[in-house]
Amino acid sequence: MAEPRRRRAATEEKLTRILDATEEIMLRDGYAGVSSRSVAAAVGIQAPLLHYYFPTIDDLFVAVLRRRSDQSVDRMSVALMSAQPLRAWWKLVSDSRGTALLLELLAAANHRPPLRDEVGKAAHEVRRMQVETLTAILDEYGLDLVEFPPVLIAATMQGLAFAVVADQVAGYDTSPDEAAAAMNRLLARLEKHRAQQLESRQFQY
Repeated sequence: MAEPRRRRAATEEKLTRILDATEEIMLRDGYAGVSSRSVAAAVGIQAPLLHYYFPTIDDLFVAVLRRRSDQSVDRMSVALMSAQPLRAWWKLVSDSRGTALLLELLAAANHRPPLRDEVGKAAHEVRRMQVETLTAILDEYGLDLVEFPPVLIAATMQGLAFAVVADQVAGYDTSPDEAAAAMNRLLARLEKHRAQQLESRQFQY
């Protein structure tokens, strides 16, 4: 019984190394730099063995996305349940490494239908979670759900994070740091207002 367990552990370790290597290549060379040869060389295995685990490059991209999506859902859930949901959310989506990798996956998805389908599923799940939570807490920030619907807040947060990180990574002179600083100031005011609102409601009870 012990031998199969060792094989499974070795397999999981090898899969992790493959996915880690794929992410590093994407961040360094872009998604177009990912090939069976480049990944196999980075891991220190032969290309045929890579195809044993991932028959096609599409399968490899999907596996990278699914792992990242699972992590993102878990982290987003924690962020939205924290003491300062909007600030925690912004910190998560404006993480340069994670967002840069997601941008590469989105770019690859434009040319790979299997990956595009997975991106759609992942985006739907994360947005559902965001909207559900925002619907419950936006009034605590003094925001009207009709004037500022949850889908608008969610799209604005995600879109600005993408734009800021993309320009920071590319080194574009578009003042991304100023945009990020302005967002942080806005969120600080909103979180302060929410804290005051919650404290006031506690005293009322």
